[in-house]
Amino acid sequence: MASYHRILKVFDRSVQDKSLECDYDIHPWEILINGERWEGKIRLIGFVDVFFLMCYSADTRFEKGIIVYKNDDAIRDTLERAKVDPKKIGLKVVNDKEREGNPNVPDRYFKFSSDTINYTIESLGHKVGLGSKYPRSSVIPYKITIFKSKNPVMKKRIRRGITQHSLQDLMYDAIRLGVVTHAEMVAQVIGTVYTGNTMDDAISKYVDVLATSKQGGVALSNEGA
Repeated sequence: MASYHRILKVFDRSVQDKSLECDYDIHPWEILINGERWEGKIRLIGFVDVFFLMCYSADTRFEKGIIVYKNDDAIRDTLERAKVDPKKIGLKVVNDKEREGNPNVPDRYFKFSSDTINYTIESLGHKVGLGSKYPRSSVIPYKITIFKSKNPVMKKRIRRGITQHSLQDLMYDAIRLGVVTHAEMVAQVIGTVYTGNTMDDAISKYVDVLATSKQGGVALSNEGA
């Protein structure tokens, strides 16, 4: 059986990537995946735009895993490429009220919540493996509940690894990753404009640079998903 690091390579990812946000073991009793508990060791590997949950045994031997999308652009693109109707699979739109005021705002599906004990993520995902293509039926909604770590450093890193990044976060990501353009940042800016929020001059100038610069950045997902 392959190492889960080989699974990451299928998606052009590595724990050495600059876009890595967290890479931690999660105890099976500290996480629920669609209401189920996985047996064995579980690794949470979070990036700027997606995160992976890998179940593995000795020597990082991969047993099973999933990818969960944090970027709504990637979610919409995956639904379109897989020809999946979000309503038929039970994937909920989380910005209905926002769209009532302006129908030009695209549907958003990623949802994150936090209470005193747990983080909860609801989004689109699918199972992963060594293959480069996955059946349409594997694209489903996931609800993941993670018990908050008592380690403050780990807690902070995990939160960054499982949440969408704000406009301010994305500006920091663009600098940290050594890229100028960032699709999610542009989408965030468009959403800001559509909802009538204002941006200060510094952010506006930064966005101008983003919009006119050469395309670059990390891949969102496996093209066969």
